[in-house]
Order: sequence, then C-alpha cells, then structure tokens
Amino acid sequence: MSEETGGYFIDWDGKMRPIGQPGKGLRCEVDLKAKYVMVFNKYGGLDHESTWYADEAAVAKAGLKVVHADLDSPIKISSID
Repeated sequence: MSEETGGYFIDWDGKMRPIGQPGKGLRCEVDLKAKYVMVFNKYGGLDHESTWYADEAAVAKAGLKVVHADLDSPIKISSID
C-alpha cells in the first residue's frame, strides 16, 4: 500500500497526521492488514513507525488524545534537510 491509502498515524511529536501528508521529504507506506505505517525519508531510510488509524474516532477509541499536527510547520526529524 502507499500514501494514496487514507487514514492517519501518530507522528514523532505524538500528533495525528494524515497518511497523505507525512511532511516535506517524507512518504508513507501502509500495511492495512497489520495496521502498520512506515514513514520513509527521501533517501529511503525508515524514520518513523506507527499504527494506522482509519479516522479520528479510531484514534480516540485507542485511548489516545486527538491532537492534529500543524501540517504547515517544519518537521523536526534529524534526517530531514
């Protein structure tokens, strides 16, 4: 599966982020059967792993506080230029 898959993941700051918008220079691969998200940098390195959630209700059901990531602010992962 690829970033075209809908849904969300919890990012490196503990915030909910859409699969299709992981951040500049990043891409997601999703295994829907395992509910697993891998976030790769532009060099193909794995930067983050998370659980895949279909929607906001699924995040809340998992017992996590729903806080949306600011998609316009720069991301803070060491492999990002």
